[in-house]
Amino acid sequence: MAALCLAFFTVAGTLESASEQSGRQQGYLVTSASQGRNAALAQAGGEFRVVAANLLWSKVVDHYHHQYMAEGGDWAKNASLLPLLQAIITLDPHFVQAYQIMGSAILPHLGQVERGKAVLAEGIAHNPNSWELYRDMAITLSWSQHYPKQALPYAEKGLSCADDDFSRNILTKLCKTLKSQIADQAKA
Repeated sequence: MAALCLAFFTVAGTLESASEQSGRQQGYLVTSASQGRNAALAQAGGEFRVVAANLLWSKVVDHYHHQYMAEGGDWAKNASLLPLLQAIITLDPHFVQAYQIMGSAILPHLGQVERGKAVLAEGIAHNPNSWELYRDMAITLSWSQHYPKQALPYAEKGLSCADDDFSRNILTKLCKTLKSQIADQAKA
């Protein structure tokens, strides 16, 4: 068991080192010079939070997604995930998938669209370059609330953040659909 723990921490340390530069660029890791006397403790605490968020995410995906669906449950109505997803967001505000599942899948399907929009807005505030969160906000506004005019700026911002052909294609089609819906509403 000790060897397994040592191996786990070695792998976690290696992955953390590989992602450190990205973490600094995104603003959720800071250099030790900017942290003062307790720099090592503060940095270790910050890194543990990201590891803990990833461990919780593994539990969400494995137990609450795969097992729940295998037993015939509807993933989008699994309210038992909300505390785990909130814990992931609290531990790592740059964990885009947690915002997506909570804000655009579960809460709207539980009839809590406004709360879902608030979660997505928080995710966008912490991850302003995430095309996925802009897309999910646009879809939530257009699908759940039938507000294509309010959804279009989110889709367009997502398109400007899209970093590959696949995401650009999805968002281009979403923008086109929203513009069509806006035109149809203007005719009515």
